[in-house]
Amino acid sequence: MTTFTRFLRSAPLGVFGSTAQRVAELTDADEALRAPTAISRRIGFVQTGGGSGTSATAAYVASMLGRRRAGYVLGVDASAGNAGMLWHAGLPAGAEVAPSARRASARRVDDAVDGLPRTSSGLWALDLGPLAVVPGPASAGLWYEECSPITRFFDVVVTDWGVRTPRTDLARVAEASHVVCLVARADRHAAEAATAAVEALRGEEGVDVVVALVDVGGTAGRAPGIVAAGLDVPVVAIPYDAARGAKRPVPSENLATGTRIAYTRLATELLRRALRPTVAPERTTAP
Repeated sequence: MTTFTRFLRSAPLGVFGSTAQRVAELTDADEALRAPTAISRRIGFVQTGGGSGTSATAAYVASMLGRRRAGYVLGVDASAGNAGMLWHAGLPAGAEVAPSARRASARRVDDAVDGLPRTSSGLWALDLGPLAVVPGPASAGLWYEECSPITRFFDVVVTDWGVRTPRTDLARVAEASHVVCLVARADRHAAEAATAAVEALRGEEGVDVVVALVDVGGTAGRAPGIVAAGLDVPVVAIPYDAARGAKRPVPSENLATGTRIAYTRLATELLRRALRPTVAPERTTAP
């Protein structure tokens, strides 16, 4: 029995309303997450303010893709902080990126993954933090320098960009992404900030946007619905799972069923939009 089948059978009926609805949605999601792609696609996660659970969200989506897809999936941590995306994805302590001349001039997939550690889900890991000259989130220039030679060898590249500002950094994130997931807390103030950031991102030609509202404080109320009504972009509500606050990474099977289902919906929406033909053109150099 596969992990997906166990999950399918364990999900409570109340989440979907009926057995048929439950099976149909999760089966469609599994097919979408496994769908082959002819060229590499890039998904960027970004937040406009801290404390929204962006790294945990990016880690779960990247790990899900790494586990279910036949091709290689790369997770890139361009954020700041110790408990980043790769930590949440379960990257073993001390598993640092090794310098590699082969990656800089990669011609084969073996070159592209040379010196990169891998998590138990199959996610290849590239942490830009130790490579940054200035402390804080990695620059878009560093992302292009390290990633451009190798992204074409991966089915999907998922980057956690951390906190970025609407005026300048969001434009750089958009230029490096086919679809951007804007993560915010599901409360009124954060939702309003997310709305402004969405407008900034939508100004970038060819970039798709998905909003994930994480109910960190248990105060979501009508916020997801209000944001969705005011914007013509998908809005996915994510329940906050207290397990994510543990001092060690939490395996996906230890999360609440509702949380896992919400992450599945988010991953499916992001990948479907990344595969649409109207996404941003390929770039090989820094903007």
